[in-house]
Amino acid sequence: MLMNRSRAQRLMAEQGLDALFLRNALNVTYASDFHNAGASLASRPFAAVAFRDAALEPFLVVPSVDFRLAKHMSWIQDVRAYIRAEKASDRDREFYPDFFAAVRAGFQDRKAAGLRLGYEETFLPAPFFDQVRAALPGCSWVPASEMIGRIRAVKTPEEIANLKRAAEITVKAHDSFRQAIAVGATERDLALAAQFTMLREGAEKVGFIYVGSNATRGFAHHPFPTDVPLKRGDFVKVDMGCVYRGYESDFVRSYILGRATDRQQEVYRALDEGSLAIGMYLKPGRSCIDVYNWGFTFMNERLPGYAREFLGHGIGLGPHEEPRLHEGNPMVLEPGMVICIEHSFYLDGARYHFEDTFVIEESGPVCWTAALGRSLEVAV
Repeated sequence: MLMNRSRAQRLMAEQGLDALFLRNALNVTYASDFHNAGASLASRPFAAVAFRDAALEPFLVVPSVDFRLAKHMSWIQDVRAYIRAEKASDRDREFYPDFFAAVRAGFQDRKAAGLRLGYEETFLPAPFFDQVRAALPGCSWVPASEMIGRIRAVKTPEEIANLKRAAEITVKAHDSFRQAIAVGATERDLALAAQFTMLREGAEKVGFIYVGSNATRGFAHHPFPTDVPLKRGDFVKVDMGCVYRGYESDFVRSYILGRATDRQQEVYRALDEGSLAIGMYLKPGRSCIDVYNWGFTFMNERLPGYAREFLGHGIGLGPHEEPRLHEGNPMVLEPGMVICIEHSFYLDGARYHFEDTFVIEESGPVCWTAALGRSLEVAV
């Protein structure tokens, strides 16, 4: 099971909530173990309802086209389907006429009325929210996006295993990318080498790959790879991640094709040292504010003028999750959090960008990306 049920029940109790009504695709996957691309389609809504009272079993609502797969994949026994994209067959039970009827029946069958329901106020479209409230008269709705983020911030052992494997796959993909860097190779050539490795090593799909080279594209945060050929002396930056069993990876390296200048080496060494130092500062009990302030001071001592709004983020079913390491986040670090330390520095129009992934254990942080090559110069 992906969901940390005991943590969810504890936080619901603290907030006085009876249940969570989850509609966001990632939250539905988290609550149900049902990972399906169709959950992102607005025309075919999914929902998972998780109750604080352990005596009330959760339920999952899916469109009829996804009913069989949901029954197969989800740990939730009560899967309800409504007619969408295909009609009921003689092999299926009767489907509900629409999404809201299925939701209403799930609550009625549990005699669950007048509940305080936590919902994703930062996600639900207003017309949809109006309809679901009308389907559940008597219930009160409490914004819970921040609380849901806190639940997901601490990973279960199954989640950690998935995230670690995603990181391992992406380390190999980064290595393939680095080996493909050569005079005349294009950004697209390098990206294809990485993408092939991801899929060969077991990723279900490529999450993303952004490649920026030379002075015209090396400054951009998320440039898509092009057919620009590389030449000696070019700067090359790659930000990539894969998806493994629904879980993401995300880390970055920057390179120089050939010899780097002393200043380029100086900047790169500072970012490399800072990434590991800040990562090893991720101790249980420290706040995100504390980590940000410590890391910002550490980097400015090595790179005067270093400016960065945040120094990292959690990762899980989404590429950016809590905890976010910035000066306004009081969240306290706990064992089970998986965090990407990410920072950069601009030099001569290029964004020298570095990112590593750490898991916080009881005894402290462990770097999952330490084995990835850490040399700036390539094909010298």
